[in-house]
Amino acid sequence: MPSRVRDHARAPRWAAAIALITLSVAQMPSLASSLDEMIPHPAIPLLDEEGNHVLDSGRPYSTRMSCGTRGCHDYDAITRAYHFETGRDEARDDFGADSGLGMLVSPGYFGGYNCMGGDTPDFLARKENASEEEFGDKGTPGLVMRCEGCHSGGGWMERDRNGRRYDEVDPESVAHLDGDYFYRTTDENGEEIITQWDWQQSGVVENDCMVCHVKFSAMKTHDPDLPADEDPYDLSDDLRRHALIDEGLFRWANTATLEFLNLNMNGDGSLRDDTQLVRFERDDLDGDGVIGVEELVRNEDGTPVIAWNEAAFDADRKAVIPMVRYPDNDACMECHRTSNSRRGFYGFGEDAAATYDEEGMLEEDYKDDVHYGRTWTEANGESRPIENCNTCHARNYFDPAYANVDLDADHNFPKGNSDMNLHDDRDYSPPSRTCRYCHDEAENPAIPSGQEDMLSAHVQRWRADQSFFGYTEESITGITRTHLDVISCEACHITNKKDRRGDEIQIMYRYARSSDGALRIRPYNPRARAFWRDRTSGRILYKVERNAVFEQRTDENGEDYGAIIHPETGQELGRVSFRISHGSPRYGNPEDYETMLALKEAYDALMRQKGYADADVVMVVSEISHYVISHNTRPAVEALQCEQCHERKENGSISALVSANGVLGEGNVRNVYTLPDPRLVEEGIVELDYPYMSVDEAGEVIENVDDILYYSALNPSLSRLNAEIAGITSGGMVGEPKEEALERVGLSVEDTALLMEKLQGSEVFLFKPAKGDPAVRASSLLAEQTPQSEATLPDYLFLIGLEEALIGRAMEQTRLQVEQVFRIEARDRSASPVTDFPGMPLYVTLPWQGSDLSALAITSSSDGGETWTTLDADQIVAAQPASGGDPGYVLFTTTHLSDFAVATGTTGTAEETTESGGGGGASGLLTLLLLPLLLAGRRRGRG
Repeated sequence: MPSRVRDHARAPRWAAAIALITLSVAQMPSLASSLDEMIPHPAIPLLDEEGNHVLDSGRPYSTRMSCGTRGCHDYDAITRAYHFETGRDEARDDFGADSGLGMLVSPGYFGGYNCMGGDTPDFLARKENASEEEFGDKGTPGLVMRCEGCHSGGGWMERDRNGRRYDEVDPESVAHLDGDYFYRTTDENGEEIITQWDWQQSGVVENDCMVCHVKFSAMKTHDPDLPADEDPYDLSDDLRRHALIDEGLFRWANTATLEFLNLNMNGDGSLRDDTQLVRFERDDLDGDGVIGVEELVRNEDGTPVIAWNEAAFDADRKAVIPMVRYPDNDACMECHRTSNSRRGFYGFGEDAAATYDEEGMLEEDYKDDVHYGRTWTEANGESRPIENCNTCHARNYFDPAYANVDLDADHNFPKGNSDMNLHDDRDYSPPSRTCRYCHDEAENPAIPSGQEDMLSAHVQRWRADQSFFGYTEESITGITRTHLDVISCEACHITNKKDRRGDEIQIMYRYARSSDGALRIRPYNPRARAFWRDRTSGRILYKVERNAVFEQRTDENGEDYGAIIHPETGQELGRVSFRISHGSPRYGNPEDYETMLALKEAYDALMRQKGYADADVVMVVSEISHYVISHNTRPAVEALQCEQCHERKENGSISALVSANGVLGEGNVRNVYTLPDPRLVEEGIVELDYPYMSVDEAGEVIENVDDILYYSALNPSLSRLNAEIAGITSGGMVGEPKEEALERVGLSVEDTALLMEKLQGSEVFLFKPAKGDPAVRASSLLAEQTPQSEATLPDYLFLIGLEEALIGRAMEQTRLQVEQVFRIEARDRSASPVTDFPGMPLYVTLPWQGSDLSALAITSSSDGGETWTTLDADQIVAAQPASGGDPGYVLFTTTHLSDFAVATGTTGTAEETTESGGGGGASGLLTLLLLPLLLAGRRRGRG
């Protein structure tokens, strides 16, 4: 039943709505979904890497063998999802060059900006490194030991950038300084060295399915020697991370979780001899009288001594393990807990539940979300309580109860447009459940006011407000529609955010792309990070290089500090703060103008030593990720009010103009970074990376929402990768219904009908870039679903980019008026290029700015623009001239990927006719003459 809640300030205005939308969780019936309860997984044997039963070998178990190869699940497909790969499958050594961040090799945490580290994150080494001077901060082995806390294994922790399992690669075949096989460490003298990692000895970190599919609260500490007052999950996490992975015992990591599972599902959670699967042997190794979870007894080869419990297996030597079908909230937040401070998000556990006092008044709690405890019903009639992340982010969560278990469920969880840029091609494909979907677009939308749609609901609410005194009915409707078209739901309905310390988060606003492709204003939390770049070469310094000019010293008072040392003279140039964090030295930023100059001097000298003769190193203050805020929605009464964005007129009504002092105006100013002196910016020693950044007289780097909105309307990217305007993007071909795919391609009605007829089957494969320069976003790759394509295309990564440097060369070679050159590539799972698709034609759509069909031509080059080949006329399926300011397009087929030039006419007579390859030998002139006739014929049904 609805609780009776009163808003003393606006009771007449809001009372009816509150009665409809506010439910007292305490009065609600229990809605716990059976999908979220632990169930006994069918009995399975536990096998080691060799496929032997662990009771026989005594070795750690392998999830690949137990769950995958010798089990029921497609382990490879599951662990290639973006959550496991985190950029491995998109990595390439030149990745960062596209955005001016040359130290990056992928968009994800593997190869991209680390989530931790502030101004000094660890950067992954490139796959190929010419010298130790160019080797990054971490090779892959080092990154495994650095980032194991938030990564369950599989993906990049199991396979190298060529798709090979690390421990199956012959060490003798590894190239010197290969970033996947070399790492930084120290020798016996404490000197840092770069050496080859022994993957055969360490093994790999296979994906630990239990990290997501065990309920943390059900874990138990079986070992009586371990402290009973410590959380069992924390103990298992310490064992996995610190005693095993940090010690290079990668293949043992997943067995750590099994030690703390309780196989007893009788309801009381009691422990018995047969309820523990395995135990790590421990002893009081440090002699302090307490046995810690990390004090492992070891074999002579340094591996842990473990004992598998035969009593936990049945007569067939199989074990029944309690699991959850969908991850619990605690599992998600174990990795996403950094969202506490970055986004003010605390998950969808019990902390998100609203609480009410005895009078039914809502108690203020910044961790609450108005949705928690409600129920969502999908179009198929299935209902689920909103009590965890699965309601919005799990693919099969609303499948009927009678549906068979999807043993190979796609683990690419539905996502929106995030600031991560990880597999941008999967943004909204399929979408997580969005505000607009649940409250407006769904078959049975949730509209608390009972109106037909959210437009009507907002019109009704705003009509009742005297703020619109004097406005016509039509104008109120128009104003409301404009708000819904321009402003995201989150912008108004997420307020009063706090970080994990309880400090207020000053929300800022910027444009970002929504699920329908439109730009809308979204709330976000800017977090500035700085890096040092050589202005002459563009080279960005790695963390190891930045730390190379520092030395830990002790002052006259016995306090540690960081000394800035000149690399050539050894002179101490200045001092900064020093501390140890997570076992590593941390040097602070200079605190005054002179020390900043000293640090620049040291970096310039360091880069000169590395061969950069004209080094001019500057500090760049940037925002790497614009942390979007999407959760912890507040009740409607706490949404932004009109006067928080607009001024009031003399008659009390709201002005249509946005107030300069409102949350969307220049008065919403935030300090994002502190410099010791503003002269550093004036003199070019510090650069501000965004045009909306400025520095005040106190050295505070500030930005205001008005400037941010102006900039982000032109560049709505949500990270420093500038993916929305990038000249290159990548992604996979995804199978989808033919009609939906063609609608996304954006063809005319008649061309869509033409292709519907040409393409066989009901589904096709499509790669349609979601990000990039408008010309890139207007491009697409399409292929029929056939047994041949199904066996190959889903495994390929496709890339579409602009090659402006080749335009002049293409025009010179072809004598055609080339408007753009597109680079289209494919890579297989081993990162090897795939150029030919025999018997599997690809339908390519590229934008075309021309209006004369007789002037349209497509040429291609496979050698970097040295020679060009004109496509046969019959390869061009359809073309649409540009009209009314909107670009047209050309659709053609090819079985060979290369650079493609789109031409709108001729610049003169070519000295010689080029022969076409992979499609015939028609000359460019013949193509121009025949193309209008061919296209016209096809539109009349003769194609």
